[in-house]
Amino acid sequence: MDKGETTLVETLTALIAQHMSEPPLRRLRGGLQLRPGAAQQASPAQIAKELVQQALASDLPLRNLRVEQRPLGGGNTAETVAQLTLHAPFVLKLDSKPKLAAEAHMMDNARKHPKLSPQSRNAWPVVYAIRDVVPYAYLMEYFPSEDGWVSLEDRLYPGPGVPPLPGAEAIRLTHKVLDVLFESYADTVDNRTLPSLAQDYVGRIKERLADVAKDGRFASIPLLINGETIEPWQTYLDQLQANPGYISTITPPFTTIAHGDPNPGNLMLRVDIASIEVKLIDPKEWQTGDYLFDVAKLTHFLEGTGPIEKPGSGKETEVEYIEHLGTAELRYRFEVPTWTNGLVDACLDRVGRFAKSQGDHQWLARYELAMAANLLGLPSGRLKNRPHAALALYGEGLKWLKRFCSRLPRITSVMDPRPTASALSEVEPARLASARQRVRADAPGVVDAVDKRGFQALHWPPEHVNAAGKPVELSLEHEARLMPLSPSALQKLKDALAASGSMERGNALLPGHPLFGDWSIRRVQREPGPQSRDLYWDRKGSTVEQRLIPRMMTLRERVMTSAFMTWESNGDERSLNLELPFVSYAQTGVIARLEFNWIDRIAATLEAFNGSGGHQGSSSQPLVLAARIAGIEGGEFEPVQEHTTFREKHSVRLGDAELFQLNIDHVVAQSLRTQRLATFTDVDIAASRLVHSDVLAELIAFAAALCERFTLVPAAATKAYCGAMATGEL
Repeated sequence: MDKGETTLVETLTALIAQHMSEPPLRRLRGGLQLRPGAAQQASPAQIAKELVQQALASDLPLRNLRVEQRPLGGGNTAETVAQLTLHAPFVLKLDSKPKLAAEAHMMDNARKHPKLSPQSRNAWPVVYAIRDVVPYAYLMEYFPSEDGWVSLEDRLYPGPGVPPLPGAEAIRLTHKVLDVLFESYADTVDNRTLPSLAQDYVGRIKERLADVAKDGRFASIPLLINGETIEPWQTYLDQLQANPGYISTITPPFTTIAHGDPNPGNLMLRVDIASIEVKLIDPKEWQTGDYLFDVAKLTHFLEGTGPIEKPGSGKETEVEYIEHLGTAELRYRFEVPTWTNGLVDACLDRVGRFAKSQGDHQWLARYELAMAANLLGLPSGRLKNRPHAALALYGEGLKWLKRFCSRLPRITSVMDPRPTASALSEVEPARLASARQRVRADAPGVVDAVDKRGFQALHWPPEHVNAAGKPVELSLEHEARLMPLSPSALQKLKDALAASGSMERGNALLPGHPLFGDWSIRRVQREPGPQSRDLYWDRKGSTVEQRLIPRMMTLRERVMTSAFMTWESNGDERSLNLELPFVSYAQTGVIARLEFNWIDRIAATLEAFNGSGGHQGSSSQPLVLAARIAGIEGGEFEPVQEHTTFREKHSVRLGDAELFQLNIDHVVAQSLRTQRLATFTDVDIAASRLVHSDVLAELIAFAAALCERFTLVPAAATKAYCGAMATGEL
């Protein structure tokens, strides 16, 4: 043994001896004790010699030896972590848990992976030695700052008093990281295995929430987070558990190599003007999994964890938790750097392109679940030393969990509010066909008609003649209902629509698209101000099961209208609308629904309904007809919400023919019970011609293309339901 090897063995022996004498080594996870003498099966000197011999066989250089010993902090979870500097710096990690050795094997296997490109393999550290028995240990290449290595976290969030990274440089660094990650994913796609969303996402959420709930501030109770109503988290867990079929439908049809924790702190970069080197450190031991979990690890840090834990001001994020009787309110505020949305958009754009190439059509839904799983996995590890961050990250995670669970049928519903059409080409799903046939049989003087928008309709004479001379209408309507995943996604769509309006041919929405690239977009001009104000009515004092809105039904009274809207009225006669539960075309965002439209005084309509006695004979009253179809009970009704809508309307055309109407509705919703205000925005697309199977297929394809291009997601509920959720009514 030469001098360099002897010096290294002696240094490691001292470190290992210190570690083996400390309490953590004598205790495994769950409080299980090691067998007496288990840690003494090998002496510190024997362990050190074993590691050094492996390292030398892996070409660890010992020339120009100098030994510098210092502990490492950061995100390391091993019980002992120390940097030793030789000619090539390396790290020693020791732990009593076997996952440490598995982590080392993950990096070693990735660096030797036969399918990875040289760039992807070189992004993983060299692992010089691994010990697979207690105490588990490994020696790994280290990346010191004096050699130019700085984590992406420290570059993006350098701390108070340090100028923020310019946006262009932040984008450049992020794109390089994405190049490395997505090249690795593409090289290792395995269509023979699937990731386990039940374990990696649902199980993680369940386990971490149960753990953190030992602190009363994280109990499963109704919570108001910065004005947004959140149900007890157990309700969301119950919904996840009750919908394994939906979880299965959003599972990607493949696995890839997966780092498991590529947050910016685990992304080491060495940067100069012309090049960027990337090293991926501290992975999970998984080897493979869902690539989207990796992406969410990066984006949750950009949108929440980074600015919450490393604010540019240097001041701790202010968090306020207030308990009421059986409920609580959580308030916090944090500011994100100006480049945040651009970096997140870059990540999601890369996901969209990769997902399309691999047939991963449900990635947007799964991304919401991935964000919830990642954020809700953080509080338990931060509660002791960073309680403010733990609470804020808990709040952000619950908002993502709520967003994902809004896609799922509510377990309190009397009927499934979102049945799915049996085929994407099914223009009139069976449930709607049955309802229309019932109306044909029950309503007097029914005739088939076509609405001016192209919807199939039934018309019949109203019970109360109106000044506009309008009949009662039941229309079969098809539309895509989408929501932007972020404010930047909405702005990106609006910018593309604006750019399209000035183009003589084609559009900036989907330029070069084989189906939609030749379509043109024209904005329909409007007067300033809102286009409508609506009251939504529901049964008074009823249980959730008896009300309309939780069952995806709406009874709407339009109190202010404009030329933008189809039905207009005057005086105390109002345009009324009753929407029955819709049918969705899988997870495309396209739905089919039935709507009653008529003109009457709302009081007269409700009086006639309650006086009908539910008779089975002929009736022209829409509410009576709807009650026979959907089981609406009589009783007192009240207005529960007011919506004021600002609509941006666009005509989608091919030549002189209008094909579709695309509306962006900005809604200000107010609860009439609590006076609470909330806003939301959705994107609606409807055909301007009679819908048959080809038009329906075109609508589905157009919606899918927009979702992919602009990070839109299907709106899983009616506007009334969205308003009720946003204002805390549900």
